[in-house]
Amino acid sequence: MITLNDLALNINRYNSFAIVCHIRPDGDSVGSSLALKEGLISLGKRADVFCADAIPDKFAFIGGVDGFSTKIDGEYDAFISVDCAEEGRIGDLYFDFKKQKNTFNIDHHISNTRYAKVNYVVDTSSNCENIFDVLTALGVSITKDIANKLLLGISTDTGNFAHKNVTDNTFLVASKLVNCGGDINLIHYEMFKRQSKARAKLISKVMSKLRYALEDKLAIAVINNADIIEAGAKPDETEGFIDFVLSIDCVEVAASIMEVGDKKYKISLRSKGTNVNEIATVFGGGGHVLASGCMINGYLEDVIDKLTFTVSQYMV
Repeated sequence: MITLNDLALNINRYNSFAIVCHIRPDGDSVGSSLALKEGLISLGKRADVFCADAIPDKFAFIGGVDGFSTKIDGEYDAFISVDCAEEGRIGDLYFDFKKQKNTFNIDHHISNTRYAKVNYVVDTSSNCENIFDVLTALGVSITKDIANKLLLGISTDTGNFAHKNVTDNTFLVASKLVNCGGDINLIHYEMFKRQSKARAKLISKVMSKLRYALEDKLAIAVINNADIIEAGAKPDETEGFIDFVLSIDCVEVAASIMEVGDKKYKISLRSKGTNVNEIATVFGGGGHVLASGCMINGYLEDVIDKLTFTVSQYMV
């Protein structure tokens, strides 16, 4: 893998960048994209951000989300993907990405497939930790605005510093960002406290139908379109549901099964010890040891059976 200094030297060779993040964007992908964009612009370069999906409204408070485009127009010297473990996570924008001569992949997932010309993949709690290191190596001055965007990714990917992926470096980087003016209290409120009445209604409905298996060591939350519509909620308002499931004391592996199309389900996995990356890999997904995801197609009950059986094979 390329070193951090060599990565910075490579990036500095170019003057314009298209930064792409993953479909169904979360706080880490949004924060990584926007912080990198602002850092590159501060160096006198041109940088734009792209995502195949619309950015959820809940991230509007951080600023800059209206700058995302779903289609890439114009020419850029280089393309940089952030927080994308594999090509499929880039969505339709990968057709533009793969045509380019100069591509960078900055990510933190252990399952990353190294699909770019230059790959910088370091297993950190969030990709915003990596972006902080990249910006520092580039000589970018971390402003309050950049600090908030990086803290957004760190906070959301660590469950506000509560997940097992948190390391001493996580706190060190967060401390530096707060010292640069980052407002961790604002991010905590917006991401973990504030919620709509519709979300509250949806979470009560979903949790009332929670399913248990494998002697209650596996708990599954099923989120279907009918419940989302009835609650008047949006699909992106389901973020964090799985953390509640994992907090149940008897549960070792938590799963959420979210309907995203006809017989098509997005699976999120969290664990207190079991390697759920291995489970997700069985279905073509991946991520981290304690937090991963995948897609499974089929009838809901068949999806639940497949997932339950696979978890049983890997559960510690």
